[in-house]
Amino acid sequence: MAEKKSSNQREFYRYNLNLEFSFFVIKEKDIIGPYQGNTVNLGGGGMYFTTDCPLLQPGSLLLAEFESQSTNEDDSTGLKTLSGDFMARVIREESDYIAISKKLYSFAVEFKFTRKATQDEIVAYLNAYAGKSLYRFRSKRNLKY
Repeated sequence: MAEKKSSNQREFYRYNLNLEFSFFVIKEKDIIGPYQGNTVNLGGGGMYFTTDCPLLQPGSLLLAEFESQSTNEDDSTGLKTLSGDFMARVIREESDYIAISKKLYSFAVEFKFTRKATQDEIVAYLNAYAGKSLYRFRSKRNLKY
């Protein structure tokens, strides 16, 4: 018999990655925003981010917009870019002293994909990012592949 996955198990690895993005809060009859957010980490299934938007709570829906975030810091063409709109649902809000003192809120969201290709875009971007990070790590230490 297959084990049921617990709610805190992730299907995808989360990369510590700081990306700026904008988002809209989706209410029953309204779309509110845009607001700004910064990712703390990002994975194929969701992200953890900070924002000064006080309107989100567990269960809230949002539409996150990424604009051409390149995996190559030295060249704007990059290996891969992350751009597009991604629907997400807030699954957890976390508050800590640092966040409160800066009037920032921290949220974990899971992406809600209507097409697998959309999720594949995020995974491809993260794989390119991870490969670039590994290359920089090995280059700094003169390690052979």
